[in-house]
Amino acid sequence: MSIGEELRQAREQMKASLLDVENETKIRTKYIIAMENDAFDVLPGKVYVKGFLRMYARFLGLDGEALVDRYDEQLTSQGEDDADEAQQSVFRNTKLVVPWKGLAVAALALLLIALIYQGGAMIFNPTNNIKDSGQRPGTSDTQNNTVGNQDPVPDSNKSDVVQETKGIDMVLQVIGGESWMRVVVDNESVFEGTVGPNNVKQFTGRERIWVKFGNAGVVKVRVNGKDYGFLDGPGQVVTRTFTEKDDQETAGG
Repeated sequence: MSIGEELRQAREQMKASLLDVENETKIRTKYIIAMENDAFDVLPGKVYVKGFLRMYARFLGLDGEALVDRYDEQLTSQGEDDADEAQQSVFRNTKLVVPWKGLAVAALALLLIALIYQGGAMIFNPTNNIKDSGQRPGTSDTQNNTVGNQDPVPDSNKSDVVQETKGIDMVLQVIGGESWMRVVVDNESVFEGTVGPNNVKQFTGRERIWVKFGNAGVVKVRVNGKDYGFLDGPGQVVTRTFTEKDDQETAGG
């Protein structure tokens, strides 16, 4: 019998509804349903899974530590299966890539032959070199740059003006508890894990930063110097996107 089946069976024997469990344990109904269906990935993180399992087991009169141990064993087993699948995937991809090595070598050889041929033609035909460069004997680089009605060649000593991009600077401060969080900067996941109290995380992006908090009520958010405070209350799961110009809430917990 799986963990979820054991939880559901115990609740049904108690004749308790999902609402009864939520009122007594303060665990949201969607998380109770997820645990009873062994869908632990719906919960914010492993820390929350273990805590919710202990609270739910205590309500049902079950051994919470035993359920947590079974959950850890399940995670270990899944990790080994994922590692085996990753090795098989690498092996399959390697077999597909090998035939292309010969084509890459052949293409590189053709490119080298073309460069050698072109270089030899330029050495034995200096007239073409002069024509291609746009210069004539007896003229200086400065004169050649201003021949006819052509615009003068820009001075290489002058630096181009580069427009400065402000970007996004985010500071996350965890206060009074711990929270699982995930941070994606410019479409690249840069952090995922549980952060304890009195810790500060800082992230910088060019266009946007996307964040998800498993316990929004303990994470203070500051973006480009603007203090957003806590995005929601304790225990709330919040997803939010911040850009250089403004921020837009994309989902709530």
